[in-house]
Amino acid sequence: MSDVILRAEHLVQVYGTGTPFEKTAVNDISFELYENEFIGVIGHTGSGKSTLIQMLNGLMKPTSGTIYFRGEDIWTKKYDRRTLRANVGLVFQYPEYQLFEETVEKDIAFGPRNMGLSEEEIALRVEEGMKFTGLSDKLREKSPFELSGGQKRRVAIAGILAMRPKVLILDEPTAGLDPKGCAEILNNIREYQREEKATVILVSHSMEDIAAHASRVMVLEGGNLRMFDSTAAVFARGEELIRMGLNVPQITRVFLTLKGRGHENLPSVLSPGEAIRCLDSLTGGDRG
Repeated sequence: MSDVILRAEHLVQVYGTGTPFEKTAVNDISFELYENEFIGVIGHTGSGKSTLIQMLNGLMKPTSGTIYFRGEDIWTKKYDRRTLRANVGLVFQYPEYQLFEETVEKDIAFGPRNMGLSEEEIALRVEEGMKFTGLSDKLREKSPFELSGGQKRRVAIAGILAMRPKVLILDEPTAGLDPKGCAEILNNIREYQREEKATVILVSHSMEDIAAHASRVMVLEGGNLRMFDSTAAVFARGEELIRMGLNVPQITRVFLTLKGRGHENLPSVLSPGEAIRCLDSLTGGDRG
């Protein structure tokens, strides 16, 4: 197993403490994340997902509990949280609303420049960020506000990737995009993970995207961590997820229905390819 890169111990986040509106958004959550793994995070709106990921890169201090990045408590007085945020990059939902520079190049360069890098290194980082997100070089001098929604999303993600974070956290990065745009962005993120050996944390309502990319999945409900296991193990508990009001990949739901109709020996499957292989093994390859 790879080294632990992020560890959370007994995280609690309470809003409105001592008021009639007091709410526990995150309730005693502990886990370890490893280098070079892809984590999916699922849960209803209000389950604590956004609060949790903002705590992981120091944007929000937990009411209680501890977060460690590479073994160091990020809330000690001496800890440099500015450096942390370069290492643990967070891409918010609809990140294009955070664009503000005159050109695409300047927007992508903003993070690396704040890191105090040389102009030569900044130019290299901009080039890398554009490559990883599939941005054409002809967009470099354009205003980000002249771009399409999908292009703006890529610029915002490129600005985070240009800092070469060791942990990349993405909150619904494909929300509102067409299927082709969704697939391209997720494939770009996978390429970044492979090349940089980074840890990726993907928050998504798309169970198909989680099933296709994540090796482990967190399930949050009401501020509690209900499940954290391999993707196959989590979706094997599809009936529990459905009772929680969450979806499962469509092909997983089909196999759950078949199991409920007497085919108890069928495994849990996550993709059409797995379903075909499973059916082939049961029929000897004869699907005629």
